Amino acid sequence: MRWSALSITTVVVSLLAAAPARADDVSDRLDAARAAYGRGDALRALEGLQAAEGVLTSRLAEQYARTLPPPPAGWDASPPDTQPLDSIGGGLTIERGYQKGQAALNASLIVDNPAVANVLALFQPSAAAVAAGGWKSVKIGGEDALLRYDAANKEGELVFVLQGRAALQVEGSEIASEQALLDLAQGWNVAQLRKLLGP
Repeated sequence: MRWSALSITTVVVSLLAAAPARADDVSDRLDAARAAYGRGDALRALEGLQAAEGVLTSRLAEQYARTLPPPPAGWDASPPDTQPLDSIGGGLTIERGYQKGQAALNASLIVDNPAVANVLALFQPSAAAVAAGGWKSVKIGGEDALLRYDAANKEGELVFVLQGRAALQVEGSEIASEQALLDLAQGWNVAQLRKLLGP
């Protein structure tokens, strides 16, 4: 993944603080990589760094997945699906699907990827796409969000951005009203997500 130095520091500090008992496997891999590099063994050093990155990525995905909304009453939910976005700018995305009869909802979270800036642009006062797209302002967990719903097609979406680093989206199809989007979005653990993202 293409993490900035600040992002790596934030991730390491938050993960080690949250799970001190599991921190040694990461630091051991980093120490092994440093030792290999000191011996001039670049391949072993790279393997150690990749192993440490894999553990951190797995933990990070696990923690972000726990912030996704639980299924509303009467809805079924699939397990969260996490994908690294190495090939399109770095970061990761976590998604979860929800089903109730023919109605479907999808919650997605994109972290530390250039796509977040595209969502953030919708919140600028001059964003023509907002007026043209039928968006309206709502609040989710104290955050400004945008929502649009097409009653004729029974579909809609809701988006918001946290700390300029994470884009959160809820999409729905075959839903009776915009309330389904709002109910699911309100289930997001925004407070925990803010902690994971750091200051």
